[in-house]
Amino acid sequence: MIDIINKIDSFFIFNSNFGPREGDELKRILYFYPGQVNSDIQKTQVGLCEAVVKFMTTFSSAPCEALQTQSKRYIFYQPERNFWMVLVICIPYATKLPGDIKDAVEPAIMYDFMISSYKMFRMFMGLFREILPEDTYAICEKFFTPYISSRNIRNDLSNVIQGINYLPLEKNTFFKVICFIDLLEVNYPDFKCISFLYNDQLIWNGLCKDDMLTLYQYLIHNLLPKQVEKEIQGGAVTAAERHGRFISPPEGIHSEDDLKKIIKVYLIREDDNEAKAYYLVIYRTLSATVSFTVDENTNLDLSTFRSLDTFIGPKLSTIASSIGEQCTMHALVNAQITPTDHKFLYFNKLNLALKTSMPSNSLNPSTAVSPEVLNIIAEVHNDHKSLGKYGEIIIKTPDEYWITGKSSNDREFYVVMQKNANLKEIADEVKRICEMQMKGIFFYPM
Repeated sequence: MIDIINKIDSFFIFNSNFGPREGDELKRILYFYPGQVNSDIQKTQVGLCEAVVKFMTTFSSAPCEALQTQSKRYIFYQPERNFWMVLVICIPYATKLPGDIKDAVEPAIMYDFMISSYKMFRMFMGLFREILPEDTYAICEKFFTPYISSRNIRNDLSNVIQGINYLPLEKNTFFKVICFIDLLEVNYPDFKCISFLYNDQLIWNGLCKDDMLTLYQYLIHNLLPKQVEKEIQGGAVTAAERHGRFISPPEGIHSEDDLKKIIKVYLIREDDNEAKAYYLVIYRTLSATVSFTVDENTNLDLSTFRSLDTFIGPKLSTIASSIGEQCTMHALVNAQITPTDHKFLYFNKLNLALKTSMPSNSLNPSTAVSPEVLNIIAEVHNDHKSLGKYGEIIIKTPDEYWITGKSSNDREFYVVMQKNANLKEIADEVKRICEMQMKGIFFYPM
């Protein structure tokens, strides 16, 4: 488990225009973590980063990305004009203590963490520039502190690359899903379906891919684990007897007051040209979760939600049962396959599809791969020169891990094995795995 909190020395957001005069340095700091750090230290750190950013503009028009000192690494990200996010992590190599190098976190993983935090903020709070300056400080504190505290990266291949786990269905079941969505949108034109999940696997998507990834991460990391825990404890028995329930807000929608608790998000739907504000409505039956958006200017009526509940519940329950039967049959087939000592990861940049050899159920987490291996894969994935458009790389670690990466047509395929073998044996084994697992999906030139 990579503990995000213990890896972060500090994390802050600043805008130099918020405090242009001398003596107003603290006004420039929109957010600083940890909050108990002395204000003078905050000003010193932010001042250093302001100087670095300004100095780098002398040499390049591209924004500054990183600064490394003897003991720390500063990772920069400019999400909007004049707004800077900086993540500071300690460099264990400088301590020269045994075991520290293995505990180091690849900067690319932390950089992805910082970008993900902004995208989540933008989805639920809006753009920085559209928030009143006097409100920005409280909003950032309300969002980022719990976000950082709740984030851990499991030692799992599915956490190395930010992607979406899709669920392939046989055509008849998939057509049932499509018909359900079309029928719902015809009967309730104000409700636009943007996602259909079964457990933590996506079946239907109605958003641009970046927004879908952010919503997907919110569902599988924040909302659904709490709902599954509630279901296991029996907290949703009554709702289950009604064939479904609204889970956003978490207590459901039973009164006019509950309508006021429906969260607002900023998304780009398939028919949008830019991000717009919508109400986010989420409904769950058995293991199926459906998300809808409603225009923020629409008058939310309790009778409409009661009618929607009656309409969705039985139909979605039937579809969820059908999908569950198919997943059970697939699981039985997989159980008969002889276990292997290798693990693989496939990623498609075009649709962010992610597939791994292990059951990557985020609702029931497990650990499987050492942090050192995760760091190597993350480094190869983020270093575009390592693989190129068509390429292959094989790496051996001191503890006998073999890591192979292949790239073809914006698709990446990684295999991890821990065995005593030579380079040719590893290359042949990877080719066999690629042909067996990715036949018809991953094409690698001869």
